[in-house]
Order: sequence, then C-alpha cells, then structure tokens
Amino acid sequence: MLYKYLKRFGVLKVTIAISFAAIFFSNLIVAFFDAVSLMGKIRFPPHLISTVTPAIVAPILIYIILRLVVQVNVAEEKLLALSTTDELTGMSNRRCFIDIAEHEQAKAQRYGESFSVALLDVDDFKNINDTYGHLIGDKALIQVAKICKENIRLPDICARYGGDEFIFLFPSTGKEKARMCLERISGEISNNPIQHDGSIINILVSIGLSEFSNKSLILNDVLREADMALYQAKRTGKNKVVLSTKTG
Repeated sequence: MLYKYLKRFGVLKVTIAISFAAIFFSNLIVAFFDAVSLMGKIRFPPHLISTVTPAIVAPILIYIILRLVVQVNVAEEKLLALSTTDELTGMSNRRCFIDIAEHEQAKAQRYGESFSVALLDVDDFKNINDTYGHLIGDKALIQVAKICKENIRLPDICARYGGDEFIFLFPSTGKEKARMCLERISGEISNNPIQHDGSIINILVSIGLSEFSNKSLILNDVLREADMALYQAKRTGKNKVVLSTKTG
C-alpha cells in the first residue's frame, strides 16, 4: 500500500504525510494521558509519557518502512531473475551468458588463460514442432536443457541462446577437454528420446566448438568461430560435435 502511495505522490509528499501522522498520533497519545490525569484516576509523570509515546509510535513506523524495504528487495530479485533467466527452461538467458562470458574474457586476457565456447542446435527442430506441435517442441527443449545442466561441471555455464539453440562456456578449459563433455551431452540427448501418444521422438543435436585464448581480441570472434563450426556440423550430416579450425 505504501509503495503505491510512493509511486503516486512521490517520496517527499509521503515523507511529509508520515511525519504529520506521527506527530498527530503522538499528540493523541499525550492527550489520552492528560485526559486520564485530569479525571484524577491516575497521574502519569511527564518522563513516562515522553517514553511511552515514541515507544508506541516508533515501532509502527519502523515496521511500515522495513516491510516496504523487504517488498522492494523481493521485487528487485524477481526482476533480476526474470531478466537473466529463460522462462521455459530455467537456464540462464543470452543476456546473462554474454555478461558472464565478457567477465571470463577479461580474466583470461589478464592471466593468460583460455576457455572454450560451444553452440548447440537441436537437429530438425522445426519438424518436431510441425509434426507434434509446439508443446512437444517445448518438452524437447526442456529435456535438452536438463541434460545439459546435469552434465557440466559447477564452474561451467550453459544458457539458452535463443530458439532451439544453447550455448556453453567452459572456463580455463581447452577445446579438446570441452569436446569430451559435449560428446557426452550429445550422447545423453540422443539416448533419451521423448514419447508422445505412443510415438518415440528422437532428439539429435549438432554442436560447434571454439577456443578463446589470450590472443583473442573480442568475444564475438570466438562466438563467430563456434557458429561456423556449428554450420559445418549441420552441413556434414548433423548429430556431431565439430571443432573450429581456428583458435582465438
């Protein structure tokens, strides 16, 4: 409720309103004590009134403010999650991946390290959508994402790059070691078809892999090489991992 007033009237006006409300309730409490004292029933010493009044008003105001802070923080966390997470698969999205990859690039250049980047594309995904419908296509993407996440190391990153394409980053890893991981992922995907109305739907993937070394100037060069390797995998029969012939 308070957040709505803040959006509508602004911080200054709401601050003034809360201050006047605090003064009003403080005076109301003091007036109550005075009225009781005038009736002669109980006489309250001034120091007791000065202690009790803020003890009643302050916790109410503090509660309202802290509750608003918590609500704002929760909203910010949700917005951050939405901006960095793919809704369908629960993986990191393209924007999040690029941010992480740029950080990894800076670290690799600083310390003379390398890392590998790979692009994975589901083979003939359009045929799955056209034949079985988009819900089954989504199911296939969710399964691919699950297998990818389960078969990478903790430091490795896998994200949905867009459509039926996924992207990997293997920190401090050459492309030969990265290829072993990707071959395992490709095998797991092909060995786990999905079923629909008695039909078995095989899922196959093509993967292009490139390595980033300290000689690379920009991340886009390595992404381009991975994309070219993926195109080569598609052009030469699909369902395979192809290494870029260049090193960044």
